[in-house]
Amino acid sequence: MPTRIVVPQAYDVVGLGVATLDFIGVADGEPRLGIKQPLAHWIEAGGGPVATALVTLARLGMRVYMAGAVGDDMYGQRIITELAQEGVCVDGFQVRPGSSHIAFALAEPGSGRRTIWWHNDPSVFEGVTLSREIVTSARLLHLDTNMPDVALTAARWMQEADGLVMIDAERFKESTLALLPYCDLMIVSERFGREISGEAAPDAAARFLHARYGGVAIVTAGEHGSWCVGPDEAFHTPAFTVDVHDTTGAGDVFHGGFIYGLLQGWSLRETARFAGATAALKCRAFGGRAGIPSLEEINGLLAG
Repeated sequence: MPTRIVVPQAYDVVGLGVATLDFIGVADGEPRLGIKQPLAHWIEAGGGPVATALVTLARLGMRVYMAGAVGDDMYGQRIITELAQEGVCVDGFQVRPGSSHIAFALAEPGSGRRTIWWHNDPSVFEGVTLSREIVTSARLLHLDTNMPDVALTAARWMQEADGLVMIDAERFKESTLALLPYCDLMIVSERFGREISGEAAPDAAARFLHARYGGVAIVTAGEHGSWCVGPDEAFHTPAFTVDVHDTTGAGDVFHGGFIYGLLQGWSLRETARFAGATAALKCRAFGGRAGIPSLEEINGLLAG
């Protein structure tokens, strides 16, 4: 009998990061500390920067794989199950002793603003193992800043394989600095841009990141839109106007939309506009994933 050669499945995107379970309380009125108050709504939903970006991509028809870790509690299995139900390959998850990453968000009615508290056992996420074959089978590797050592290994593999690397950076960490030279695309929060560059203006922060690390740098600023600086152009993309209920996960969905456009071969301007529309439409619903739009809905907003 001839030897069977197993060729690893190729993915559009492989993600490495922390997946979470979010508990979202929608305040019935203006939140105040120190007293009991009713909640108007209660939502339980999966979250996490890379995880939600991958769910966005899966809903748009892309093949996605996620590596990471969860605790051996009831939340961990739920995190994995919900991702699998969304079409994300979860073969890269490891279950470790300890607490999974959980978050409680308090959403304020009428403003889209939310406050988040979170908890995990850091040991759960230490020493996550990866398959080089799987990582380099993808067209793009998407990272967050929560597992810097393993992320750096994966980014080096991807660079050696001439693949693309994107990072989602929300809060500045010293450990992120080693990763940035390996990233072809840096999509960062306004806060991260300000903290790493010392520049208050998002456009200046984007220019700093591009000048320092090369590649494409995008700074997102919620309702103020995003600023992009690439090798040949710099531009601002205004945010779309929608009826905002909750901004939880909007940045993560922006990443998913940006990756989708990038892998379609669109220009940076087209891609940034598509990502902005995708993120805006997400804000119609509470939770990081419930409002993720279909391709038809995104195109409808872009055409409007």
